[in-house]
Amino acid sequence: MTVIAIDFETYYDKECTIKTLGADAYCRHPKFDPYMVALYGEGLDYTGPTPDAPWDKISPTQNFVAHNASFDSLVFEAAQRMGHIPKHIQPVWDCSANLAVYIQAPRNLKGASEQLLNISPDKTIRDKMKGRTYSDLDETEKKALTEYAHDDAVHCLCLWRNYHAQWPVQEREIARHTMTSGQRGVHIDTKKLVAGRESLIERKTAAEKLIPWAEEANTVASLKLLKEYCESEGIDVPESTNQNDAECVRWEDKYGKEYPVVGALRDWRKSNRIIRLFETIQTRLRDDNTLPFNLKYFGAAATGRWSGDAGLNMQNLPRGEVFGVDTRSLFIPRAGKKFVVCDLAQIEPRCLSWIVDDNTLLDLVRAGKDIYTAHAMTSMRAKRVTKDIRQRAKIRVLGLGYGCGADRFRDLAAGWGYHMSKLEASNAVNEYRFANYKVQNFWEECARDMRRDMGKDFVVTLPSGRTITYYNVHEEHRQMKASTTMGAPPRYWYGGKICENIVQATARDVFTDCYHRVLKAGYEVVWTVHDELIVEVDESNTTAVKDIEQIMSTTPSWLGDCPLGAEAYETDIYAK
Repeated sequence: MTVIAIDFETYYDKECTIKTLGADAYCRHPKFDPYMVALYGEGLDYTGPTPDAPWDKISPTQNFVAHNASFDSLVFEAAQRMGHIPKHIQPVWDCSANLAVYIQAPRNLKGASEQLLNISPDKTIRDKMKGRTYSDLDETEKKALTEYAHDDAVHCLCLWRNYHAQWPVQEREIARHTMTSGQRGVHIDTKKLVAGRESLIERKTAAEKLIPWAEEANTVASLKLLKEYCESEGIDVPESTNQNDAECVRWEDKYGKEYPVVGALRDWRKSNRIIRLFETIQTRLRDDNTLPFNLKYFGAAATGRWSGDAGLNMQNLPRGEVFGVDTRSLFIPRAGKKFVVCDLAQIEPRCLSWIVDDNTLLDLVRAGKDIYTAHAMTSMRAKRVTKDIRQRAKIRVLGLGYGCGADRFRDLAAGWGYHMSKLEASNAVNEYRFANYKVQNFWEECARDMRRDMGKDFVVTLPSGRTITYYNVHEEHRQMKASTTMGAPPRYWYGGKICENIVQATARDVFTDCYHRVLKAGYEVVWTVHDELIVEVDESNTTAVKDIEQIMSTTPSWLGDCPLGAEAYETDIYAK
């Protein structure tokens, strides 16, 4: 079937904007207006008002390609609800932005066109459209906007025609499902949502009463005002107030008991973060209490992992309770359904061990040991693996596989709740590298291979057959630099970091293969979180847990004898 490129121009202003509302709520806003559409393909070339487009020439099952199909498909449905497009047209969507990122081009159309088509689109007129619609423009502006929209459709189709053969069918299907599952959304327990927000507001208000500058400052979390307070009290000033920063954690631990402001600031930041998330969820909820969301297919350059939307990151929902409020418990299955949550067990360290051919460790995994216990038995030479020894082994496996130094490892360990001295961290690094010399050799091999391609592009072929290209390898200040996205600023690379890329990309390809097989088995995947699938099944289904576990424990043929493991459970809330 002929592929037609489609591109909409829509009204936006400060209130009616995707950034604030999310795409779904934006397309349902009273001010929303899909005032122009461009259609371009064989025998079709139209740019103008959406209702006047030649929809009678469009097949009921037309194949559309848009550069942001997750958005344009929502606009299409909104235009149908408004009567601008016949409802019998139910197209199949593909996305040239997803194609572009898969082949390591920029996601945005301008960047992709520059890198792949050697064309630099002019977006000046689009930048002038805030608060304006087609009827507000003079004739010169109308002509410029029409040309802009037409060119976007042309460039989109050119990208598709020239490069879609480089995008495997399985990847295209996964990209489509990522889009449709996000648009379908997930149900929210609105009673918990409202009650949780109110409880957190109370906690935030209580914290503000203990912060001297709370009533006067534009932001309570002002680092400048905190610095002034610390200097007045004669205590250290934190380098960061980011709760994920190990230095911030150590500063809070040091002064939290003696100075109530320190604890109050911590409570304020924690509660405020969740309040903002809850408000975003409330803003984006549909009338049926489903929450649409957006996951970015191939959101992480090179590795290809999914990434979350900045406003609502479904890949990074708060874990556990925060002041008695469990964010993850808001997410519930539809009536008559339950969740089956299945996670690939220790997929990255398994892939790393397989890549470096560490069969001593993998044989223990094949015999039924988890990889952290296996590490404790081999690298740490533990005769009896206690809970504490296994936890230390886990921290070593997760923190030291990619060339991490002692200081960095100490910070990582602190983030996982394990505090160690600098000497202990240094000893752990040295012990790991000595015992896992094959891993260290692989780091050195990665660095050597990249350095060998200095002045060129460095290409890595993954076990799956997919390639990662490091563009324009060069040296700055005795360090290698390259980019993993065409035309993007280069970054520093070293052996351990290249190794991390390869392992994460391999793990991603394993997960994608599992994801695809779960779909083919007829299961409804609601969304993904890193190496985890959240699947919705009938409440009466008694076999889904074992079935999905079996599917995700089956090693793809291209991964040889690497042992996979999966852990699944059923639940009536998303909680882990």
